[in-house]
Amino acid sequence: MSALGTVEARVNRSWLTYLMLALVGLSFSATGPVAILISAAQEGGVSLEQTSSWLAAVIGINGLASVLISWKTRQPLIFLWTIPGTVLVAPVIARYGLDAAVGTYLVCALVLLVLGITNLVALLDRWMPMPIVMAMIAGLFIKYVLAIVHSTLAAPWIGASMLVTFFGLLYLERRGKSPAPPIIGAMLVGTAVVLLGGFQWPSNATDRWLVTPMLVHPRFSLHALSELLIPMLITVLFVQNAQGIAVLRASGYTVSVRLVTLCSGLLSALTAPFGGCPTVLAGPCSAILVSAGVQGRHFISALIAGALCGLIGLFASAYVFLLTVLPGPFVAVLAGLAMMGVLEKSFVAAFTSPLPLSALAVFVITLSDITLLGIGAPFWGIVFGSLLYYGIERPAVARA
Repeated sequence: MSALGTVEARVNRSWLTYLMLALVGLSFSATGPVAILISAAQEGGVSLEQTSSWLAAVIGINGLASVLISWKTRQPLIFLWTIPGTVLVAPVIARYGLDAAVGTYLVCALVLLVLGITNLVALLDRWMPMPIVMAMIAGLFIKYVLAIVHSTLAAPWIGASMLVTFFGLLYLERRGKSPAPPIIGAMLVGTAVVLLGGFQWPSNATDRWLVTPMLVHPRFSLHALSELLIPMLITVLFVQNAQGIAVLRASGYTVSVRLVTLCSGLLSALTAPFGGCPTVLAGPCSAILVSAGVQGRHFISALIAGALCGLIGLFASAYVFLLTVLPGPFVAVLAGLAMMGVLEKSFVAAFTSPLPLSALAVFVITLSDITLLGIGAPFWGIVFGSLLYYGIERPAVARA
């Protein structure tokens, strides 16, 4: 082979690598996390049309914006929606309505922009102990993971096949031999079992493939703001953005916390009117995008993934309809499996830290799902856990 042919072959292999990274990252983001979004929308009583608009905003608008940001910075900055925030918002929508949630999203976007412009985000990062935040995430996510057990008992063939596939591929993945990501394998096998089990396509199947954006007039509810705003900000800043930044910095990219915060604020303001929950730097997807290839060229995979996200957003109505007509246990197991890794990391970060008492208090209060003074459990968990930390455990750690 000539020298020119060798160079062309290397270029083709390089582009193929970035294409595969984009497809794997997107397949992860468009399966389990979408199932979580649909579960949260159903819990909050959101209509199918509005759920489609919600998905189109958080995956379509954010995906296309990620193309622009990644091209400008030459970094793989892929922005999607906050998964813990999606879980947080479901009971708020059920109690106060989607319009109140959208009002809170807009206030959250404004606060993020102020924190980014003033760079106060750097100060807040030193104030909030990460184990407390991760304990809140564990308390939020555990009910979805517990739903795996109930759904498997309700539909044994569907649940068992997905679990065996997921953990079998996870076993191989941790040995570098998995042919596919565990969540993707579980989805494919579960879908096959559903179809072979005599699944009947509903007679009222929609013929609307393209999404119809639906604007939500925001309502600024004091109850919704007090319950949702602080836990949402903490989740965006200290869980999701922090995770994405850490992943990219570990791969050699000098990612600006200020830039990420500003992008989160601006994109949250753009997606909120369509029902979309706040935007974050996608940590798991980022980890996939930088898992192969050459440092400095990973923005190519982000460009491809962002463009494909825009395409999915365009056909969000068909995608949401497909997932909502599949059996409930299938969606519940898929959503629970998507949360397994995050829940595992949350427990490790919360309870192997020097402040287990504070983390335990946050976890128990968040799990209790109490409402006090019209404010939900995640807020009170953060408050009480912080009081224990600063009053009892921080002085003890300092003396040690």
